[in-house]
This record gives sequence, structure tokens and C-alpha cells, in this order.
Amino acid sequence: MVDTIKLKKVIHEGGKRGVEIDGATCMGGMLFFCTTVDEPGGDLNLIIKSVEAMNTEPDPDQEERTGGSRHIGKMVFSCDDETLCAVAYIPESLKEKLDAEIWLKAILAPYNGKLVKASPAFSTGTIAINSEDGKSSHEIRSEACRQAVQYLKERDLFPEACSDSDSEPMGDTDMLDNL
Repeated sequence: MVDTIKLKKVIHEGGKRGVEIDGATCMGGMLFFCTTVDEPGGDLNLIIKSVEAMNTEPDPDQEERTGGSRHIGKMVFSCDDETLCAVAYIPESLKEKLDAEIWLKAILAPYNGKLVKASPAFSTGTIAINSEDGKSSHEIRSEACRQAVQYLKERDLFPEACSDSDSEPMGDTDMLDNL
């Protein structure tokens, strides 16, 4: 059973991240975004709840805006010391441009990751962290997030304006620097 306090934190973080994603994509004309979340702590069920919170419609009666990124395709990562979890979400309006299952498989493959749920719109997977490889789960999470952005770039699905600067692409550094 999920701790209700933990679930509340997961939903809050996901909702706030949804607002950030919506804002960043509006400014940069992006249709897809890659990011990380901390609160799920590598729990696949909790990262799904986080993505659901990102995708909720903002409630105009709420004092704090949350969600609002349902229209954005995204790949979201979370980890603990032993597992990296990933969710790929593609809204109906973007299904002709990208398939969640294919995108996620491409990111899981270099790590011998496991596809847990597969569909063109919503896919989930995990990567077992092997500490003997010399990389921490956070390093692999950052690497996988960058690979997800690179996958988008290779298919002209990530605006060049977001990658012309000296920093990492939006959707990568902005979220990863806070680790």
C-alpha cells in the first residue's frame, strides 16, 4: 500500500512539473519534453501517478496552478539506488509523429532495460542499476534523459533553438541541475 503522504508529494511534484513543462514548451515551441522527477523514488506505480498529475487539466479555482501538459509528449525518469523507471507518454494529437513504445525501447536498449507496459500512447519500463558498472542511478538517469532528447533531435522533433546554446537542451538541464 502506498503511503498517502508520499503519494501527495508525488502528485504535487508532478503537477508542478506539468506547469513547468507547459511553460517551457510554450516559450520554445516544443511538442516533446524529457525530464526527471525525484518523489517517485524509482517506483513505477508512483512515476505513473506523477505523469498523470502532469497531465491533469489545471483547476482555475486552485490557488496554485498544477498540471496542464497533457498536450505535450514526454518521457519522464525517476530512480532509487537500484532501479531507474521511465514513462513515455504521447498525446493523441502527436501519435503520427512518435510512438511511445518505440521511443522507450530505444532508450531502454543500451541498458538492457525491461519494457513493462507497451502501447503507442503510454509505455513504461525499468532499468536495473548495476553498481559494479561504476555509474550511479542518478548518472544513468541523466544519461537516459539526454538520450531521449537526442532521439527526438534525430527525428526533427526537438527544436534547434533549444539546443543552440552552450547549455544542455531544455527539458534536460533545467530539471537535472536540481539533483
